[in-house]
Amino acid sequence: MTTRFVGLMTAALACTFLVAACDSTKPPSADCIEAARLYAEALDQNNHAPADEKADKLTARKEAIVALEERKVKACGE
Repeated sequence: MTTRFVGLMTAALACTFLVAACDSTKPPSADCIEAARLYAEALDQNNHAPADEKADKLTARKEAIVALEERKVKACGE
């Protein structure tokens, strides 16, 4: 679990720095970073879930992922 967490956090930070360096005059807000982190974690959990527990089979998981994506879009202005 630690290796997966470290990899996920490294990827999230790399994406944050890339977006900040390439596209914006100001760094992303704390809300944007948190929303993106939560969305990435939800996608990672869905990818590692058993086949019968993935978002395409469970409505609650699918709705949670959609809600987190909407939160990310709203916070980051994408």
